[in-house]
Amino acid sequence: MTKALWITLLLLVTHLSFAGETRPNILLIVADDLNYDSLGYAGGVAPDVTPNIDRLASESFSFERAFTAVSVCQPSRQAMLSGRWPHNYGSGGFFPMAEGIPTLVTWLAEAGYLTGNIHKLHHMLPKESFPWDYDNEKLGLQAPDGVVGRDPQAIARGFLKVLQHADKDRKPFFMVVNSADPHRPFHGDPVRGGDDFWGYEDEITLKDPSRIYHADEVVVPPTLPDLPGVRIDLAKYASSIRRLDDTVGACLRVLEEAGKADSTLVIFVSDNGMPLPFAKFDCYLGSNHSPLLMRWPQFIREPVVDDQHLVSLIDITPTILDLTGLPKPENLDGQSLVPFLKGETPPSWRDSIVFLRNSDIYYGDAIRRSLASRPDFKQELEARGWVERPDHKTADTFSREKEMRCYFDGRYGYIYNDWYDPDGLDVHELGAGVPYPDAAFNAMKAAAAKDPAAAARVRDYLLREREQLFDWQSDPGSSRNLAADPDYAPILQAARIGLIQWMLDTGDPLLHDYRNSLD
Repeated sequence: MTKALWITLLLLVTHLSFAGETRPNILLIVADDLNYDSLGYAGGVAPDVTPNIDRLASESFSFERAFTAVSVCQPSRQAMLSGRWPHNYGSGGFFPMAEGIPTLVTWLAEAGYLTGNIHKLHHMLPKESFPWDYDNEKLGLQAPDGVVGRDPQAIARGFLKVLQHADKDRKPFFMVVNSADPHRPFHGDPVRGGDDFWGYEDEITLKDPSRIYHADEVVVPPTLPDLPGVRIDLAKYASSIRRLDDTVGACLRVLEEAGKADSTLVIFVSDNGMPLPFAKFDCYLGSNHSPLLMRWPQFIREPVVDDQHLVSLIDITPTILDLTGLPKPENLDGQSLVPFLKGETPPSWRDSIVFLRNSDIYYGDAIRRSLASRPDFKQELEARGWVERPDHKTADTFSREKEMRCYFDGRYGYIYNDWYDPDGLDVHELGAGVPYPDAAFNAMKAAAAKDPAAAARVRDYLLREREQLFDWQSDPGSSRNLAADPDYAPILQAARIGLIQWMLDTGDPLLHDYRNSLD
């Protein structure tokens, strides 16, 4: 579809559909670093951890097999709001999309929507592709971004202002609420004043969640060993999830009190998995499995659970374009979910799904903190394959290639680790694929000194193999790699063929290297 034809159709739709009367308002709530199975309705990492989200799920169309495109913040969000894979929006990792790439924000703004966003502006770039009418500053949210994103009441106040401006301008609204929870630092972790991230010189006080959890209350996921240090970390994570839930509840109350609950499409997702081993930064099941809840009482008449179809968060953009009556560009990678919402089964739907990783990031503020005690820290990074990136907007930022692809057929997850180095642990204790340790990993490493099983698990996490194959139906913890098992050779070969076809279909630039690796 040419740009001129798209604009003509857009103007026609806008003329026929008076703003605010036949098109939904849209509230997209994005959790930061949340595992799907941490939510109460999906199992729960702790008791009664998400009462507001559970209520939303009970009123929504819930896609139980939804996956993020990428298991880290910026590319996940840019893929979701552009409807494109990173290699098709023009960059990978923590870098802006190519200039001139339109997004859902662009199209809705052109169609007469008032647009607003709270938190994470730096992970949706370039600014021209995300022309928000209102952001933190324009909404009067003066605290640093990471503080606002952990303040349910501040977020609710900002959201209410967007509603008020939309009513004044007689426009429907598209509001994106990006919670900073449960991203590290978790509730209970120390927060240092003077960090670039926080923007404060002194100690920072963050809002407490409505419930604080303890180590003996948490459920340890199958990916992690049940260790005291892991439980302590998970309890802090659970408390941060409860604060996320407080944020969701506060936003839903704003809608209800404004009388807009029925006319608003509410979508709840996570950008990627929890910031613990075998989740964020990777391509395991927990890395990318995301909640996807959609509630719009005027269109979705009753709650539905779809536990059969594989969907991607890049499907959100074409779905919203469909629901708002706007034309869909032909070059989107995502597919509309509207047939499912109507109770119909599309004549064809994907029988497999792919998610990926491109690169890791080491921000300049973290590097500068390390340099204070380790003057050779930059040289250490370079020895491990990190490269300084003068093209990044944050000075002294380093990145490292970490190309990974996961092909998931609904049961078996096949992971290709392009970065695999059999000597990786000789180069550095974190190997070639783990960017930095966290509290749970440190607990695992300490246990590994005395426990052979823990040591094997740590080695699996750090070293990997070039190809991994897991039966995620019987082994959701990804503890047994089946790639070298001759009994699973047909499944491995089918996954390779499926991944190659996806690479061909989407123009994945990794195709050449991947094919060579199989020779």
